[in-house]
Amino acid sequence: MNLININKCDLILVAGMSRGGTNLLWNIIQSHPAVIDSYYELNEIFGAKTQITLLEKARIEAPSLIKGIPLNNSNLIQDRIKKYAWYSFKRDPYNNYKTPDTLYQDAEFSDLVIATKLVSSWETDYLRKILKRNDALKYIPQIEKTYPSMKVVFLVRNGLAVAEGWGRRGASIEAAAHWYRKYLLFYQSYVNANPNRAMIIRFEDLLIDPFLSASKVYDFLSLSSESDMALRIAIKPTIRSNHEIINTTEKSKVWISKYNFKEFLDVGINEAQINKLANYRKNFFIDANRDLLERYRYI
Repeated sequence: MNLININKCDLILVAGMSRGGTNLLWNIIQSHPAVIDSYYELNEIFGAKTQITLLEKARIEAPSLIKGIPLNNSNLIQDRIKKYAWYSFKRDPYNNYKTPDTLYQDAEFSDLVIATKLVSSWETDYLRKILKRNDALKYIPQIEKTYPSMKVVFLVRNGLAVAEGWGRRGASIEAAAHWYRKYLLFYQSYVNANPNRAMIIRFEDLLIDPFLSASKVYDFLSLSSESDMALRIAIKPTIRSNHEIINTTEKSKVWISKYNFKEFLDVGINEAQINKLANYRKNFFIDANRDLLERYRYI
């Protein structure tokens, strides 16, 4: 079976909100044998964590701050994404496996589709909002120019759970409600304008049946799937902690099957988080985003 359709995209972008479950979706996509990840997310590839130079950082940030600036960053973007995809391919102890029992060969790298991700978060500081320091969606126009056949998979999660996660990190319920709405409306408008290159999937559907969700995403990405395909996921806070596997900083991952995934994925994580919200916070968030929460079956 051919692993990649002739209509494959040249980059897969996973986009979502911080604390929104994007890591799970990203790992499900990159566990496909025809896909390799960029090791770091775009926020990091374009940030200090990967030792980007000041000049390179200025070039990457300028187009989102100065509209119409005639600056072509395609070579810079391609070089940085490919650099870390190669790092993942060669150095990551999990991602260099094509299947649970098979390592990639060096010659296969050039045929793989790179999957990267970006996450956006809340912000209240005026200057940081002006500079769009929280809004990684600002990179999409440049990525589109660099990868004309790019496809985007947006992930949406119950906003009340997102608000709880942001609240533990200092966000007011007003800030959480505002940014959740802003980002989700962007996802919808982007998909409406680009129905052949973008889709939205719910985090909750990944938890309930990751294999059915993977099949839908693979089909959208023109990637074939097999009935017995395994998925490789990272052990994150959204995963149950009763397994003796080191957590996220080590990028520890485990292969799951259709028969054991419920041992690892916690379908009750949303409820556990939402129950921590005070009623007035829940009510404020629901009133501010009722239409969106109803649309995605959250209320």
